[in-house]
Parts: sequence; structure tokens; C-alpha cells
Amino acid sequence: MSYCLNPHCPKPQNPDSTICCLACGSKLLLKNRYRPIQLIGEGSFGRTFLAIDEDRLQTRCAVKQFLPQVTGTAELKKATALFKQEAQRLCDLGHHPQIPTLLASFEQDNRLYLVEELIEGNNLLQELHNYGAFSEEQIWELLVNLLPVLQFVHEQQVVHRDIKPENILRRPPPNPPLTKGGLRAVKILLAKKGLRAVELLAKAELILLNLRLDRPLKKA
Repeated sequence: MSYCLNPHCPKPQNPDSTICCLACGSKLLLKNRYRPIQLIGEGSFGRTFLAIDEDRLQTRCAVKQFLPQVTGTAELKKATALFKQEAQRLCDLGHHPQIPTLLASFEQDNRLYLVEELIEGNNLLQELHNYGAFSEEQIWELLVNLLPVLQFVHEQQVVHRDIKPENILRRPPPNPPLTKGGLRAVKILLAKKGLRAVELLAKAELILLNLRLDRPLKKA
């Protein structure tokens, strides 16, 4: 299936290999290579899609669509500039071996997009439901794996601010990553510049920072 990226499309589901949406006529390929196939997340400032990269043997990836709620050309320009600035920051953070890669950042049809490495697995909230509370040993091991990555992120003057069980994934096999931690505290850096659009990026759920942990958690 191909999923239309037009937020106002009345029927976004389309057959495989369709070039343009059958309902609204919008293009279904991003940059002529990324094909969204499923909507997997939605918030006030954007949407996240499961997609395939047709230039890389149908490799699965995550596409984030930024939909800034702004009025006026000036505010939109500021939001766009901040989006591009933070896309570069995400790219730099992705050079760390425990942080997934930012694959692309671009504008198409007057909408902004990020394409990232897809993180798959069960989150820790699901693990809690399936296996019960973690032991003290499991919790300490989680912290030992997580804190060095967070230290690296903080050294880049970025704060995660969204760490919770449902945002920590257990990859099969082991290696659980921390996910969905957008650059919500980027306002700490950018507020000094007096940019009102900072709040958009500070809250935007689509600008996500995925942190990968090195070692698995042991079950009690």
C-alpha cells in the first residue's frame, strides 16, 4: 500500500506502486524514492510514517512530516529556518554509533520532511505488561547503558526531556534503543536569539532523536 501525504486527503490509502494519489492527485513518492506505506504517529506539529526506500532495496525507514501551525509568511520562514538548523543538528548527532542515522532532510510540495533510520522493537512499557516490574539489576543495567549516550547528547547542548518506558525500545535481538525524544529543549539554545518559532520546534513531535543502547536488559 502507498499512503498519501496530503493531510486533507479523504482517502489516503492507495495500491502499491501508484505514482499519484487516486483520491486527491498528490505525489506519493518523496524525492522520487521514499514511499510512505503507513501512518504510525500523529501530533500537533506533524506526522510520522513507515516508509520504504525504493532506491535501497525496499529498506524500511521513518518519514517525519512537519506541519507547523503558524500564521503569516514571516513566522513560516522562521519555522522553516529552525527546522533546517535542527535537521543539521540531528545529522551531527547521528554520527554517534549509538544514534540512528538521519537519512535525508528536504522540502517538497511546501512541506518539510525528515527521513530517519527506522527503529523497530517492543517498548519497555510492553515489557512491563508482559513480564512485570523490572528488578533492581535490570534498572541499573538500563541506566549504565543509557547515561553515556545522554551525556553525549547533552555535550552537544541538546536535552532529551521525553524519557519514559513507552519511548525505550527493545530490539530483537537485544540492543534496546531509547526513542521518540525530540529536540524539545532546543529552545534553551535558540531562545537567546529571540525567535518565537522556537516553541514550534521545542514541541514538534516529528523531530525525533532516537538513542540506541549498547547492551540488552536481562530478564529477572
